[in-house]
Amino acid sequence: MFSDIEVMNMFHKGSNIVDRLFYMECFQKKEMMGEVYVAFAKLPTARDKFLYTYNLLKKYKKLPTECKLTNPKNNKKARKIRADANIKFQNAEFNSALFEYNKSVMTAKIDTEDYALALANRSAALYHLEEYDACVQDIHRALTNKYPIELSYKLYEREVKCLKYMGKISEAKLKFKEFLSHLFLAFISKEKKKDIEMQIKRFLKETNKKETNNKQDKLNVIKLFGGPNRNIPALSKFVKMKYSESMGRCLVVSSDINPGEVLAIEKPYVGVLTSESYGYNCQNCFKRCLNGIPCLKCTLVIYCDETCRIKSYESGHKYECSLFSTFNSWPGMDHMEHLSLNIFLKSVCELGLDKYIATVCALNTDTTDPMMRGFNNIGKYLSDQFCSVYTLEGNETKRSVSDLFSRHCHAAVMVSIMTLAGLQIPNHQLGTVGESLVHIICVVSSNAHGITQPSDCETQLKLSLDNRFVPVASLLMPVLSLLNHHCDPNVVRHNYNGTIVLTAIQPISKDSQLFDNYGLLYATHPKESRLQILKNQYCFSCECSSCEDNWPLYDVLADQPRSECKIFTDISLDLLKKSSIKLYEIINKIKSNECDGLQYIQFLYSHLKLLHDNIRRPWGEYCDCQETIKEILYSTANKFIIEDY
Repeated sequence: MFSDIEVMNMFHKGSNIVDRLFYMECFQKKEMMGEVYVAFAKLPTARDKFLYTYNLLKKYKKLPTECKLTNPKNNKKARKIRADANIKFQNAEFNSALFEYNKSVMTAKIDTEDYALALANRSAALYHLEEYDACVQDIHRALTNKYPIELSYKLYEREVKCLKYMGKISEAKLKFKEFLSHLFLAFISKEKKKDIEMQIKRFLKETNKKETNNKQDKLNVIKLFGGPNRNIPALSKFVKMKYSESMGRCLVVSSDINPGEVLAIEKPYVGVLTSESYGYNCQNCFKRCLNGIPCLKCTLVIYCDETCRIKSYESGHKYECSLFSTFNSWPGMDHMEHLSLNIFLKSVCELGLDKYIATVCALNTDTTDPMMRGFNNIGKYLSDQFCSVYTLEGNETKRSVSDLFSRHCHAAVMVSIMTLAGLQIPNHQLGTVGESLVHIICVVSSNAHGITQPSDCETQLKLSLDNRFVPVASLLMPVLSLLNHHCDPNVVRHNYNGTIVLTAIQPISKDSQLFDNYGLLYATHPKESRLQILKNQYCFSCECSSCEDNWPLYDVLADQPRSECKIFTDISLDLLKKSSIKLYEIINKIKSNECDGLQYIQFLYSHLKLLHDNIRRPWGEYCDCQETIKEILYSTANKFIIEDY
């Protein structure tokens, strides 16, 4: 998982100035920009500010007036995409072919022959990628979706082979009988049919030489350290919330914590995929799905199963289908605005507009203990509830007038597009809706997280920060958003198919605060750069120890001779040296692809604690150990399963 700032920058179109000029140019030409800012700033309430901005943009024709369905299903386009994919398939470019077949599946009209052919072709790519289980699922979908009966023997033949490679020999033999009955219906000669039959018979008699991807080692179970917190179940019971005037709400530990302990497991309230992930990741749960099913209406998204498709549609995609094309092409409507829009749509779809308005009004006037904001009426702070999201900090009071006016412009456009897409917003509720959207936009700006996944053979996406990892989505997570920043964080986040796990990456003493990193590590970014970006993006000045003491960058630490290592205990130098040698042996094995390092993870946790307890930091070896642990957890996510609480 990459830093929030780096991932957000990649998702952003990089046209902030141009987009802002779209809203400002008419006022600048009339030399009234200053007048607009003054009038905007003087308005007493957030509701008044939104209505002023909305009516101003409407007057100067800066709001959209029509909304079209996002690329409706089109069989002609689906055939063209499939034909291009076939060329890649014939050239044995199976990863690229899979991506194109996915697009054909998403584009074809459901319950047509073109849809069935796209599924069948995708199953062929999956077969050659040795994704046999996914291949079989696509075969079944194709056969139940108007796949030509005279060609169906090909799919039964493929399924027989998959089942054998999966070690399901008895099932393969039963499927062979179905294959024979469909081979009889094929428009080919008797001689050809006999040849095919004999080939499959010989295949079934052969020793199974291929190893299957479907036979996995026993998965490692991820558990919250000590079990869940009673009131904030996404947290370990050894983590609690506190409040301070200087830092607001924060998370602290009630016990000593060792490296590797899992301190939080959270599913996002909502998220938005990158455009490059639409063909590979589920729109609803963000899980990787090589053989997903498409939206019934649009060509925008894909889902891992019918349950996710229904959930997504009911929580906002029914509007997103119609508005995304207009939204995506409108100035200023970028990735973060899309996330803000989805938060609003999900909340309104789940609560209903009247209850949403009532909830917003109640939260806006809430004067209870600031630490308890966002807790529901039974005293729980839950990741799937709107009150937890809406009470996150948006830093509106710290933003400039021009920044706030720009965000009000974005909210006005969103309201306009949603009404065009069919969402009924009565005039008397317009101001409250707009006010809430502005706050959500500000919350997203200060709290969104970016997630990535390994760029392995199944997902060779076009956009990547690094040739090993690719960005997947931006998420809003109410619990992990409570973490404050440190340039030397003591926890790290990892993505496990859309669920985020927070793991200790340093020993943490009892009553200490948990610190995340907002994308600016002391080892990778100069102090001046860190301070400036954090001030601009998150509206605070960092005063962490690595900033106060101006710790050097990793490039400097890496060149330090071992003689400069400062040991503050009487630990055996021989013990320390042996442990250090083993660390770099493991690093070399990982670099040379001898192993993924997971079998050494407990040693790495213990070595990190050994360094922490005996060596004065900053120290390059400490960084090497931390980064090795993070690398292993990133790259072996598919070897873990999360315990269900």
